[in-house]
Amino acid sequence: MRMKGFLKWSFVAIGSMSAAIGFWALHDLRITLNGSDSLPENAFVMWTWPQVIWRGAVISAVPPEAYAEHFEGVYFTKRVIGKPGDLITHDGGALCVETDESKICFKAIEREGQAFAPLTAEGVIPAGMYAAFGTTENSLDSRYSTVGLFPKENIIAVGVGANWIPHWKEIKAWSDARGS
Repeated sequence: MRMKGFLKWSFVAIGSMSAAIGFWALHDLRITLNGSDSLPENAFVMWTWPQVIWRGAVISAVPPEAYAEHFEGVYFTKRVIGKPGDLITHDGGALCVETDESKICFKAIEREGQAFAPLTAEGVIPAGMYAAFGTTENSLDSRYSTVGLFPKENIIAVGVGANWIPHWKEIKAWSDARGS
């Protein structure tokens, strides 16, 4: 009789946890396809809660004011490299993020011998702000002052890369082939 009671309550506990995780996933979990070359992953598994932001996390954020009109309805998706307390410096046309462990630099795109846009100002990253970057040289990210640092309140979701999801071009080709 004891085994039946244990199994019954185990089933109730596992079922309840599964339901809670399912409701959380339906409410807060998203799969975002990568529409640009700024990050190498095909897609991202993102969640809106809890928003724990770590170095290396992928974030989706409201476009910076300077680009809001051009990116209406689209979020900036970048990888967090600089956290509050890290130091931003300039080094020969590149913006660098200095952490306790390393110094990572991102070269600015040059047009006619000058940077595409002014670099984000040097200094310590303040509380509630994050420096986030793409991995390609032409990424529109925190290296430029027109993008700047991403305020926590503008970060919509946090997540990780998901290369196990096919690239959006493969999904489109499959969809087009099925429609023929």
